[in-house]
Amino acid sequence: MEKRSKRTSHKTDTSTRRGAFPSANRMRMATTVFALFIALALGFQIIARHEELAPEAYALKVTECDRLAAHPSDTQKLSPGVEQSNVDIQAAKKACHEALEKAPGDGRILYQLGRAYFYNDEKDKGIGYFKQSSAAGYAQGQFVLGLVYFQGNGIEPDVCAAGELWLAAAHQRHLYSKIFLVSNWMDRMFKGCNLQLTEQELDGLVFQAVELANTEKEHDDVRQLRRNWDQRRR
Repeated sequence: MEKRSKRTSHKTDTSTRRGAFPSANRMRMATTVFALFIALALGFQIIARHEELAPEAYALKVTECDRLAAHPSDTQKLSPGVEQSNVDIQAAKKACHEALEKAPGDGRILYQLGRAYFYNDEKDKGIGYFKQSSAAGYAQGQFVLGLVYFQGNGIEPDVCAAGELWLAAAHQRHLYSKIFLVSNWMDRMFKGCNLQLTEQELDGLVFQAVELANTEKEHDDVRQLRRNWDQRRR
């Protein structure tokens, strides 16, 4: 009898708690739903505002600068690219300046603006933008600045600086930085440089280059790289 009485008491207590606060539960639920609605509404406004203003959000969209000044072999380009002979220099400069105002510091746009200036024989300005693009970590900017240093085209030649820049770009998904870095390493062009590069890493870069090739010319260049690399290892 005593055990039955305790169970009955427990049941009664539970049913009393459930019946005593139905309106309070509903009120808490309604308050929670309303608060969640307000939070979501504010969150959507913040996200929309961020997308409207954030340079990185703008920079991921194809711009007129991309259409006019992207390089065909740039692995990270957002549009097909334009050969040097077909670049409308004045239109490209205008479009890229406008794009840069909306996305200041964007490496892709900085490179493309530098390309327009460099092709117009305004090499100092072009190289200045290449340097900014490289500093922003954009692989094509690093690759082209390395090429400028390697050739001494408008700047004091510096093979070691070229190697460092190509190495930085080669660590990204950039095809020709891998090709130029490995080819010139095999030619011992970086003999006096302190490049942090091992044979195993070079072998990996050759394999990655094979995976990145898209056009017939790129496949040809990669096949030549692979032949030279394989011959060297025999």
